[in-house]
Amino acid sequence: MRKALLILALLASGAQAQVASTPLEPLVLPDPVPDIPIRPDIALEDRDIALLRGLDKMTALPADIVAPVGETVQWERLEIHVAGCRATAEGEKPDAYAWLSLRDIRHDAPDFQGWMIASSPALSAMDHPRYDIWVARCITSAELAAMESAPQSE
Repeated sequence: MRKALLILALLASGAQAQVASTPLEPLVLPDPVPDIPIRPDIALEDRDIALLRGLDKMTALPADIVAPVGETVQWERLEIHVAGCRATAEGEKPDAYAWLSLRDIRHDAPDFQGWMIASSPALSAMDHPRYDIWVARCITSAELAAMESAPQSE
């Protein structure tokens, strides 16, 4: 049994040395290079209201936040400024992108500034010890009015 294990170990070490000393062949592309279809850009439409979801981690209470583009709203101790909100066009996979500036009122500089994506909230998230904010949707004023006038189900 020992002899078999010793022979296998020697063969394995010799095979590794042989593989390591073999030079790699250069990558050769076929001529002509085939056309690779390119997906067109995602069609985005500007919207004038960002619907955000906030979470107070201390109380575990979520909140829906309506933030018009170009305005600053306050939720708890956060000032939320939305500089832009875009949603995918009809026929695309539904998604929303919002440029946010989030600042704790006790701080001078923003705690977060940049794009947040509804489908990937962890990709660009605010790092705050107490609050979480993420984008839910981007809508128009007409959609907001329709949502507010719709009967609420309990």
